[in-house]
Amino acid sequence: MSILSRPSIRGFIAKAPQEMETKNGDPYVKVRFGQDRKHREPDGTFTDLGKTYDTMVAYDDNVQRIMDNFVPGDRFVAQGHVRTFSKGDDGPESEVFVVTGIGHDSAYTRYDVDRSARRAPVEQAPERAAEQQAPAFESPERPRQSASAPALGL
Repeated sequence: MSILSRPSIRGFIAKAPQEMETKNGDPYVKVRFGQDRKHREPDGTFTDLGKTYDTMVAYDDNVQRIMDNFVPGDRFVAQGHVRTFSKGDDGPESEVFVVTGIGHDSAYTRYDVDRSARRAPVEQAPERAAEQQAPAFESPERPRQSASAPALGL
């Protein structure tokens, strides 16, 4: 069985998300986002090509997730697909990225992970309960990267 993969984008929120309604009255969110463009040179350095700006939209559970958790300047990684549409009868074609999953980009965002139970625990077999009480995995110490290490954008 092959690995399931889907298109994704990385970028930053350029303008505050706007909650809107479809023609059917369903909520969706429209977000203007930017991406830093860089070109890798043969000598290993990067040339800054500036920023580009596009639009993404999200539906269902992602509407509230984006409205509650993202503000201009936040870096994100989003999974989804590109939708192409025409602007009017004779208008040019345009594209939006339709988000099916989104989260903050851990390469730029510091955050704490809350691993507390989300709902009441279900009765478990005694051996399964013992597994959950085992000590947490302790990762070996790794040397810290210097603060001057360059961050790479896609």
